[in-house]
Amino acid sequence: MLDTVEAPDTHRAPFDLDRCQEVSVCDLNDTERFVVWAIRWRSSDQDDEEFADACLQDSFDRAGMHAAKQALEQFVCAACPHRLACSALQRLGCWRLKPLEARALHAIACLQAGLIGEAWHTLRVVCPDARLQVALESLQDMAAALARSGGVIHRWQPTGLGAIPAAVH
Repeated sequence: MLDTVEAPDTHRAPFDLDRCQEVSVCDLNDTERFVVWAIRWRSSDQDDEEFADACLQDSFDRAGMHAAKQALEQFVCAACPHRLACSALQRLGCWRLKPLEARALHAIACLQAGLIGEAWHTLRVVCPDARLQVALESLQDMAAALARSGGVIHRWQPTGLGAIPAAVH
């Protein structure tokens, strides 16, 4: 289980998706930091793939979300099909969020709230259309696993989404 469980009514001003580079990982709760770390770890170039995979699995196991690792891997493969050239160490040391990380967090929060249309619109900015459905389904599994373990992901300000028709909420 994740160490910190936050009440759903935690009062935090929503972050702006268009200004995600101004948000520090220190501004996130434990669950959100875990998701960002996992995305960074899986999308980065690794010197030892076997160790990297074991480390990721161990982290998900310790968080009480054994089955969610596969969902995260499917999401990263859909949204970021090629490993980033920088090492995990370089990515993990970055304090500022990247659009993929911020949009994944917002999409998970939307899925936890039942806002599938908003999650879809959020992801289509960072995910190729051909892989959007896989990315969305993967994050749905991730959202469910996080919710089962008591993890809370907060929604962001969806300023970069444009007008979202009420029917897709």
